[in-house]
Amino acid sequence: GKYYTMNTFQKSLSALFTSSSIIQQQPRKQNPIYVVAHSASGGYLTRHLLTSPQLLPRIQAIAFTDSTHNIQWTKHNPTLQSKLQDSSSLYLRSNDVRSLGGKEPPKQTGSKADTDSFWRHRFGSIRTLWAGTNDHSLMHWSAHDVIWGHFDRHCASSSRCKHQ
Repeated sequence: GKYYTMNTFQKSLSALFTSSSIIQQQPRKQNPIYVVAHSASGGYLTRHLLTSPQLLPRIQAIAFTDSTHNIQWTKHNPTLQSKLQDSSSLYLRSNDVRSLGGKEPPKQTGSKADTDSFWRHRFGSIRTLWAGTNDHSLMHWSAHDVIWGHFDRHCASSSRCKHQ
């Protein structure tokens, strides 16, 4: 429910990635992490990284999909603020919600989304693309090639990434 969501999110990440977890006791400790943060989970991820920054160095790439995060939350954390706007982060939008309320035809998947001063104040200078659908719940499927391409580019540029 709405009262326990952040706590559940933090416990899940801690169980998966902190040094006290069983997984971290294995030699996989240095493996990079790739994140798809959809809707509210983008806000939860950002808030989690503000209070538990030890995960941040392992994040190789992030794809935010209609995320609710706000770059203003990070104004006192320049490392996180930079990460959320550098080339390893990508924002995919499902539609132009402020113009015609999602009634316009979907924009081409992967095409550059226009951003304005309101957008830049909210999300910063993150690369922003259209997901190719007006349906919030289908955007992962619609934009999966863009998301995986983003991850592949950052995996290929990393010495820590090993294809098996």
